[in-house]
Amino acid sequence: MSPAIHVGYSPKSLYNTIPKKGTFDSEYRYKIVDQICVESNLYKILGVEKTCSSEELRRAYIQRSRVCHPDKFPEYPRATEAFQKLSYSYETLIKPSTRRAYDVSGSSEFNMFAGLADETLHGVLYQLFLEFMDGDFAMIHALINALNDGNPGLNIGEDVIESMEQLFRRLRKLLLAGQKYMKIIKFELIRLHEIQQELRTLSYFDVFGRFKRTMQLARITLRIPMLIDSAMKTEHKMNGGNGAQHGLLGDGMAKFLGGVVSALETAEGLL
Repeated sequence: MSPAIHVGYSPKSLYNTIPKKGTFDSEYRYKIVDQICVESNLYKILGVEKTCSSEELRRAYIQRSRVCHPDKFPEYPRATEAFQKLSYSYETLIKPSTRRAYDVSGSSEFNMFAGLADETLHGVLYQLFLEFMDGDFAMIHALINALNDGNPGLNIGEDVIESMEQLFRRLRKLLLAGQKYMKIIKFELIRLHEIQQELRTLSYFDVFGRFKRTMQLARITLRIPMLIDSAMKTEHKMNGGNGAQHGLLGDGMAKFLGGVVSALETAEGLL
């Protein structure tokens, strides 16, 4: 039997309602989860129009995953069901052949997708990470150079920048090898995508807004290898080894990333 619907459930449609600044309070989460659980139309589950593009589908899927993923909403069991339906809807509609078949038949088999929801999300996020590395990652390089000029104490040389770029190339391979570490950074990648979308909506002349979001982008991006490094060291230590020697980062790179992230946090706090 499915868990009872949250007391605050309302039949009012929330499919096109997105809270300001990407924040989601508990009431909003409950309502979205309950809406998804009782809905059978795949387009409505994702909150998109039937005429939406593939990019709009992906954007809607990522945004809704952040709202109802069970890891973010552990206190509400229906979140698991909602996330599975969300992932099934995306998998069905993102492929032209299955989308056409669904548009003709209008039928779906949600029960066939249990257990594959996270795999779908991780695949989408990995693709987003690759696109980011091939595109907006250049902004981070420029921002680090600017921080170096304004904070002589950082003392960032070209050799350090090259080491950082090698680190992220290694990170691409690590994430491709399996879902183990994707689970750790999935919400950072979702937030990266949201900031990228915010950047694209800003006017070219909104220098302050663009600079602020670029700093957020850099801070979250540089935290990703730090999170994976910490998880790798913790895992190895729990297995009886010396965790400090079996992480993703050496001491120098860990100190560098920590210093840059700290400088970015300080700069953000002043804006």
